[in-house]
Formats: sequence, structure tokens, C-alpha cells
Amino acid sequence: MRRPPALVLLNPAARHGRARRLWDRVRREVEERFESSVVEADPGDIWKADVRASLRSGTRVFVAAGGDGTVHALAGAIVEAREDVPLGDIRLGAVGLGSSNDFHKPFGCLHSGIPFRLDVDRAMPRDLGRVRWVDVEGRDRESVLVVSASAGVVAEGNALFTSCPLGRLLPSLAIAIAALRAIARNRSSRFFLRHDESQEQIELSSLSVLKTQWLSGSLRYDLPVAADDGFFGVALCEAMGRRRLLGTLAGLARGHFTGHPGTRTFRTAALEVGADAPFLLEIDGEVGLVRRAAFELFPERLLACA
Repeated sequence: MRRPPALVLLNPAARHGRARRLWDRVRREVEERFESSVVEADPGDIWKADVRASLRSGTRVFVAAGGDGTVHALAGAIVEAREDVPLGDIRLGAVGLGSSNDFHKPFGCLHSGIPFRLDVDRAMPRDLGRVRWVDVEGRDRESVLVVSASAGVVAEGNALFTSCPLGRLLPSLAIAIAALRAIARNRSSRFFLRHDESQEQIELSSLSVLKTQWLSGSLRYDLPVAADDGFFGVALCEAMGRRRLLGTLAGLARGHFTGHPGTRTFRTAALEVGADAPFLLEIDGEVGLVRRAAFELFPERLLACA
């Protein structure tokens, strides 16, 4: 049987620079399934031209070989380049070479300890979020959301993890250290939320906007959210001090969140977030400083490989 063509985006910088070595372990698994061509992520995003050319030539399978940020980048490039190709015609696969690989969770297929989603025959529809935000210079920006986004302590933790040298060899420990450092630095801030025709002001400690229950490493929420349910799951921590945040972190390590003092969850198809001052916004592991952000879902779903 003829193997379908596929474009693989390999991010050598994933897992703090270990991705190329990890890729060598699973390369054969990809080559046995697809007639694949590999392009490497680069700072200038030259690889995006390959995505556009592949779509125009009829390729409909794309594989992100890296972490959640690589999945995010590839999904965004597909949306930018697809022109009149329906998202439902596109299969998005992944090889988890990152530190947390939340897109893959719960882990199913593993090869040499590396999770992968490469089964195009069992690909399932997956919601794709659109995030529009205003950066600190007042410029309008736009991005996709595949896994999750955050503000407050969770976004701070993601930023700290990126710079933690332990992330190369001991990602679980690095995640824990980053979370504890973020909690130690936490200062609740006044945020403005708009959703489901309601507006509110809160003292925000942490905000997660989710298309998965998984947060990072073994940390996970217990709110009902599915990849294709047409809603974001939203998890809030309000006006929490360090002790309560530590208790919430311990709960997340066991998959418990709902019902803890100071927590709140809801589902929504759209959300707007703003604050009195610029704040860190994390989207699929990528962190930046913004003034406000709006979340919505694309009307189409792409197909995520099993």
C-alpha cells in the first residue's frame, strides 16, 4: 500500500536542544507510515514556505516533531497557508520530543519512551482556538490555540521553566521548581473578564483556558473539557496567597482542582481578558507580554491523528 505524503516539522530546539537526538529514535516509525519530507524550524520561519508549498501540491498530513510549541507553530502555519483547503481535510500528527507533550496526553502510542500520534485512519476532529491579543506596543496580534493558554501563576511558571537548565534532563523536577518559584513571586492583580454575555472584575492569581485537562507534567485539572466539544474549559484561582496556591498545586498533582477554596471553573465558547497593567500570556507554551486577549473557536475542526 502506498504511503501518504507527509511534511514533518522538526524543532531541534525542543527539550532544551535534545530533540534531534530523540528524533533519531523514532524517525523509522514515521518513515514506515509516510512518504515524509522533513523541514527544520528556524528563527526566521522560512519553513512556513514549505507548509504552503506542500498544501498546494496536495499534501494533507503534517507532523509536528517537537513539543507543544511545535504543534502550535505548525497548526498556525497550516491555518495561514491553507487558502481554500478545509481544515477537516488536514491530518495533524505529532511526535512528542518536548518536555511535557500535553498534546499527546494521556499517552497512547510510545516508541523508545517517546509519545506519538501518527494514525491517520483513526484521526478525530479537534477544536482549534483563535487568540487575538494586543501587545505592549499596541499592535494587534493573532495566534492559534491547540492545547491551552494561561495568565497569572501558570504563565509565570511556564516562563520560568523555559529558562530552567534542569529542563534538559529532568523536566518533571524543572516543572515543579518553576511552579514553586512562580508561587513565591505571585501577586494577585485585578483582571477584567467577559464571557457568556457577562462581565466581571476579579483579583486573579491564575487563569487557564483549556482544550485538555492536562496542565504540565503530571499536573492536571478535573473539569470536563474535550478536544471536540465546542467549548473552552476555564479554570480560575482568585485572590490566593502562597499557602493556598501551594495547596492548589498539590491538588493538581493528584488531578483535583474543582471545589478547592478560591477556585472556579466554567465552560465558554468565547472569552475576553484584560488587566490594569500588561500581563504575561502563555499560549501552548509560548509566553509574551500583552495588554488584553480574546479567545474564540474556529468554526471548522481539523483532524488530529490518534
